[in-house]
Amino acid sequence: MCDTPPAINDHEKTQANPLRTVRKSWVIYYRIAVPINPDFFDRDDWTLMRRVRNPWGQVPITRGGQSLPTGARAYMDRLLSLQSAADPTSQRHHYVPKTYLRQWSFDGKRVWTLDTVTGAVKPISLSDVCVKENFYRVAGKEGVAHNRVELLFGAVDVELRRIQTLLNQIEDPDALVFDDLISLSVTIAAQHMRTTQQRRLQMQYDAWFNAQNPHSFKSMKNPGNPYLAAGIHTELLFKTMRGAADVLTTKQIEIWQDNRGRFTTCDSPVLVPFKGNVRPSLHDAPYIIWPISPNRVVALGNELLGEKVVIREATGKLVGLTRRAVEQGRERMIFASDEQKERLPRTKRFRRRTQTRIRCSHRTPQGEYVEPPGCCIELSYAFDARPDVVLCDQGLHRPAPDMWSYL
Repeated sequence: MCDTPPAINDHEKTQANPLRTVRKSWVIYYRIAVPINPDFFDRDDWTLMRRVRNPWGQVPITRGGQSLPTGARAYMDRLLSLQSAADPTSQRHHYVPKTYLRQWSFDGKRVWTLDTVTGAVKPISLSDVCVKENFYRVAGKEGVAHNRVELLFGAVDVELRRIQTLLNQIEDPDALVFDDLISLSVTIAAQHMRTTQQRRLQMQYDAWFNAQNPHSFKSMKNPGNPYLAAGIHTELLFKTMRGAADVLTTKQIEIWQDNRGRFTTCDSPVLVPFKGNVRPSLHDAPYIIWPISPNRVVALGNELLGEKVVIREATGKLVGLTRRAVEQGRERMIFASDEQKERLPRTKRFRRRTQTRIRCSHRTPQGEYVEPPGCCIELSYAFDARPDVVLCDQGLHRPAPDMWSYL
């Protein structure tokens, strides 16, 4: 579930299979990648489309983390060991790591930043960007709030730095090992889901679900528990991170090399370019783009070429694709190197960004017809100024004005 669906409470989980949740007279399905049921591999109705050499020598699927290679298993064990560590005192939690943004820094301490709300371009300390007070503060089983999730992300950030450095320097693709593929996929999955953008989108969907079933739906918004939203967000992230990575391991790794250093990044740095103002799922997206420095982008593509990594010279088209993805995919901030700061679009008006999108249909994703009164609800993401909600008029749906509280 790479695009992090809205939270579903325990009662609803018991009624759901991995692809569909039936609720009275309408059905919900997600246009997102979900963890694959192991039984799926036992099916005998596969159709061979083409043959491509597997450069890794292993099947690049971990079954949602159940079958990890040695290095990846050690990494996950380190994360698990931190769950019982002492509560750290830090309350400033970075949702985009400082070590990641340091690649764009001109002095190792600051980075040129465009605030797309105010239009201001100025250097800001790495300690003061992509940070929120107690963003990962959660309540434990006994209701006592703690910051140990920040420790877990500290371990995630160490591995992110290793992968980022490795791919920034690599010239021989055969130097990568299978563990690096798994770690790259887990790193990208975690970075994609840990941001303020994902929290905001979860809150939009949460508001819609709550409006449909206000008496039994357990909303993320609870005045009596200010840490509930963070708890649900981080629990979903760590429970689904490895399953999400299984989608990414099946893609072709490309590195786009730009000797002119024209790549920028943003505060939601794992980018899925919009198509017709609708964001495809991670499974269907032609490319998932992760800038790792002004000179390099990691792009995970759907066109398998039988190589561990394909290093491409970044054409103007690829640089433009990345720049557009950054501008559309950002939450608020865009970052550039010292050489590219003058090219930041400071005069552009940024009225739109990623929003939730809800649609009705009379057919399920499997093509099954849903007889009236009934419909299917498609949940995806749009590039818009507000939530993009267009539903049928059969009287099945309640308005959810609280969605517009999270623009």
